Amino acid sequence: MYIHLDCNNFFVSCELVSRPELKGTPVVVANNNDNNGGIILALNQEAKAVGLKRGNPIFQVTKIIEQNKVTVIDVHHQLYRDISHHIMDEVRETEMVLDFVQYSVDEFFGMMPDDDPVRLREYLQRLKDLILRKTDIPVSCGAGLSYTLAKTATWFAKHYPAYQGICIMSGEQREKALSMLDIKDVWGIGRRSFKRLAELGIQTALDFANRKEAWVKRLFGVNGVRTWKELNGVPAITIASHDRQKSIMYSRTFAHMTSSKEVLMRELSNYASSAARRMREQQSLCQTVTLFLATNRHRQDLAQYSADETLRLSAATDDSTLIIKAVEKLLESLFRENYQYKQAGVILGQLQSNKSVQLDLFAINDLDEKERHKRLMQAIDGINKRFGKNHIHFAIQGSEADFSDQPAGFMRPKKVES
Repeated sequence: MYIHLDCNNFFVSCELVSRPELKGTPVVVANNNDNNGGIILALNQEAKAVGLKRGNPIFQVTKIIEQNKVTVIDVHHQLYRDISHHIMDEVRETEMVLDFVQYSVDEFFGMMPDDDPVRLREYLQRLKDLILRKTDIPVSCGAGLSYTLAKTATWFAKHYPAYQGICIMSGEQREKALSMLDIKDVWGIGRRSFKRLAELGIQTALDFANRKEAWVKRLFGVNGVRTWKELNGVPAITIASHDRQKSIMYSRTFAHMTSSKEVLMRELSNYASSAARRMREQQSLCQTVTLFLATNRHRQDLAQYSADETLRLSAATDDSTLIIKAVEKLLESLFRENYQYKQAGVILGQLQSNKSVQLDLFAINDLDEKERHKRLMQAIDGINKRFGKNHIHFAIQGSEADFSDQPAGFMRPKKVES
């Protein structure tokens, strides 16, 4: 059966590893801010119990935070990625799970060559115990006949305490479970599809699964059919292809505002480098680079400015040097003096597979030079994977000494996938 592992309140759980005295108290993780300009990115059950929600702007819930003595911790994305990789390594070493892959920083999929619910529960319990013992991160587990059903099983494991963090969705239990699952909670059902389904009277996952395939294909296309098949226990999704992003964005709400073009360029070059590395990992190339800047909209006493601009590259690329040059050119166009910038980001768009590259007919296509750049990127990625992020980096990204003088919050890009 397919299995799904989901780390519970992952960002907060990671922070509590080094701050165990906060366990049992309300804790939230937020992007660092000045004048309460950040938002809540993650929170534990105790924080949810006092009325806080993910996405709450800090300035709107300051009273709740103060009255309930909620601890607010600045986000540390590199820490979370490191712990996520640790979980991957620990599970792989057991050799219990086939095709074990990381879907996101706090979610993992795999397969187990057994469909006996009793044995599966035993295996998953061993994985839960191992991860908790090795990393101190609690996880919920689900198993089903497809990736979507496995993820659905995890949803029940997290929402119903009687499962004790493990739900095995066998064929006989599928219909009952889907009848209890709101269609908006089905993996793969987007907001637009949810609204349309609601208008058509589809309220539960079972309502959707019981429709005819032709009806689903006519209204929701190939992707809708894949979800429909998965809900009916027929595997139709491969995680590798499902996880390929159409665009990659790295952005940051800064800890402290800045009016320095040099600081912005250093930050943006790091975002560009991170986005390019992620793009190479999924074997893609980008055709466009977008940069955006914004001041602090919560500081109406300051001059306000926001802008974005997109540069279309002459040929699709995954070369960090070309992408950073594009960002530098865009910053020259967008930057305005005498503004206090609070947000900035880089978006790599129009992604395509690196297996088929369309060259620019009007440019000099030096294939030898392209091959040298390709080998350079591979070498940099290999060294950084072995010795740590930014062990090798471009001069424009600054040095560790440069970074140490910046307030907390810089050099921690937030990735948004689509």
